[in-house]
Amino acid sequence: MKTIIKDGLVLLKDGEGYKIEKNDILIDGDTIALVTNEIPQKMLYMVDEVVDAFGKLVMPGLINAHTHAYMSLFRNFADDLDFFDWLDKVDAVEQKMTEEDCYWATMLSAAEMIRSGTTCFVDMTIKSAKPGFTEGPPAAIAGAVNDSGIRAVISRGLAGVADSEESLMKFGQATAEIEAFKNHERISFIFGPHAPYSCMADYLQKLTNAAKERGTGLTIHLSESDGEMETIAKEHGTTPIQYVDSLGVFDVPVIAAHCVNATDEDIKIMKEKNVSVAINPKSNMKLGNGFAPVDKFLEAGLNICLGTDGCGSNNCQNMFAEMNVAALVYKGATKNTRCFNAAQVIKAATEGGAKAIGMEGKLGVIAPGAIADIILLDIFEPQFFPSNDIISALVYSAKGSEVDTVFIGGRMVMEEKKIVSMNVAKVLSECEKIADRLGMIKR
Repeated sequence: MKTIIKDGLVLLKDGEGYKIEKNDILIDGDTIALVTNEIPQKMLYMVDEVVDAFGKLVMPGLINAHTHAYMSLFRNFADDLDFFDWLDKVDAVEQKMTEEDCYWATMLSAAEMIRSGTTCFVDMTIKSAKPGFTEGPPAAIAGAVNDSGIRAVISRGLAGVADSEESLMKFGQATAEIEAFKNHERISFIFGPHAPYSCMADYLQKLTNAAKERGTGLTIHLSESDGEMETIAKEHGTTPIQYVDSLGVFDVPVIAAHCVNATDEDIKIMKEKNVSVAINPKSNMKLGNGFAPVDKFLEAGLNICLGTDGCGSNNCQNMFAEMNVAALVYKGATKNTRCFNAAQVIKAATEGGAKAIGMEGKLGVIAPGAIADIILLDIFEPQFFPSNDIISALVYSAKGSEVDTVFIGGRMVMEEKKIVSMNVAKVLSECEKIADRLGMIKR
């Protein structure tokens, strides 16, 4: 299928920053074939669809580099709790969740992400698809990604010791799922050791070796809380980042989530090992964990990407909201108004995420040869006027509700603010029933 996006204001790379130009875009299949000042008139009659983007801003879909999509069920459930109390309350419900529950919860997250301009997410989950299923509720998270039309990089969150019966079972489920979806155009997998305090050394090394064998990477929570720092220091005499590095974890591509308490030496190690850091400012604030040293990450040249974390610790999956908080909170934390400017934040939410998942130049940009994950924003809204600086407005003024149309892999999944790739009303109904069954709804 060929589609032309006509007469839009297009966000394009401009050196280390961005520029906006009026352009037309030709999509051929799942790929951006052409970005030009004006598509020749005769081509308009040779394509399947022409999308009028006049009055719209066209930009790459946002990439949520760290979340737990099944946790949409935990929205407004475990608020105002200390970190480890929060973990205990969430874990008690997670133990009762089924693959089908995770499917519907992920569909809910997908709906929210699509509506607010996210086209790809990096997930850590608690369930794998049941054997023989690649779609529908039994296929859990991967099934929801398949059915919703969104793109995802999935990791099964793993904890414990390498050779326990439970660990062996979950590892087997994770690898079987990877095989079942290995040819899927929108779903890929990495390994997901939960954290250095929950995943023992032998398991961390087993998962790292598995990633090496499959030519993939992993994602892990690191240096998220003071309690984690104290535990690892007491047990291993070092920081969490230095500890996992000593085990060889950074010998494969790694997305390190949070890194709130990263030290100067930690940052040096992560730079040397090309670790991508997924910052989650709203989650870190809500759980009282503090602020990542983003100024030092920038100075060191780390690849920074941006995530919402799960709805249990953020309450929403809106990456425009996350961009806004990220641009503001680190200025306050560092008392430096130049820290994490608008262009740097946009880069983290697009190019940074693409680089973290090994898709640099293919996602996170509008350019010929890139995959057509594209969003259109209706900027004829009060918060975008006057149009002094549209790039700045994307970070400091946008709410995510401006997202009008969404393409993922060249397929339109939302048109004029209506999701066309799923029945959202059914998703809402199913999630309400699940939350009620799990005893989460206050009466």
